[in-house]
Amino acid sequence: MKKNKRSVVTAFGEISYWRRRYVCPGKKAQYPLDKLMGYDKYKRYSVLAVKDILQVSAVATYRNTALAVNTLSCFNL
Repeated sequence: MKKNKRSVVTAFGEISYWRRRYVCPGKKAQYPLDKLMGYDKYKRYSVLAVKDILQVSAVATYRNTALAVNTLSCFNL
């Protein structure tokens, strides 16, 4: 078993956690905690964070969207 650190940007800010990698003989390695929390492989943003950004971008320019997200949230675009 191998432990890795993962960081994900959510609507409430960035979270980091340690997870274990499990390998079953004859199967691919997997991270059960990622699956339980609903985080896809290689994705850095949570579904809720992406949804919030898309809602703002639907009615604003890219520049104004970036300004709104940077001002109102804990992460930068």
